[in-house]
Amino acid sequence: MNSALTIRPALQRDAAFVAEMIHLSMGHLADYLFGADPASAQTFIENLARRNAGRFGARLAFLAESAGRGLGALLSFQGSGIDRLNLATFPHLFPALGFRHAFGFMWRGVRLPGGAEAKADEYYISNLGVHPSAQGQGIGSALLTFAERTAMESGLSKTSLVVGTYNQNALRLYQRNGYRIVETVEDANQILGYYRMVKVIERS
Repeated sequence: MNSALTIRPALQRDAAFVAEMIHLSMGHLADYLFGADPASAQTFIENLARRNAGRFGARLAFLAESAGRGLGALLSFQGSGIDRLNLATFPHLFPALGFRHAFGFMWRGVRLPGGAEAKADEYYISNLGVHPSAQGQGIGSALLTFAERTAMESGLSKTSLVVGTYNQNALRLYQRNGYRIVETVEDANQILGYYRMVKVIERS
């Protein structure tokens, strides 16, 4: 990992990069949910990030950077707040996406398989993305460690996340960092299947 790496809260001016990392972390699921090509889906996510729209808000993000260059980003929050953040997203959908895409997003969103993404006693890693040019340098692990430290500072002893069953590279990253699969959700549409993973944090 680059010794000059720093992780800081995202600012509104970082919304475009945050959106890029959200889109990267979601993969084909983002294009499916937003009913758009990859470039348009990323633009929609950026619109939501700039508006601090619920769980897509830039205010929930942390940036990993070196020499002022963004290398990756993390969106995370306490699991107890996930329902509130999901609801807070909806008022922003129509102005950020337009009627057709907003309606499609809601329709597809409520039909997603599986149950709760996070539990109240967990610190939830909603999105974690590392720029392709910086992958393999320990950025993802550094962001996970940051999330775990934030969880402990919040009085929580577990972190959790979901990862697409097709995303084997991300799955291996999480397993190397101590995350264990606690639930497997399958779907006929491969991009909708996912693993829910949890890590119990040990205090040093």
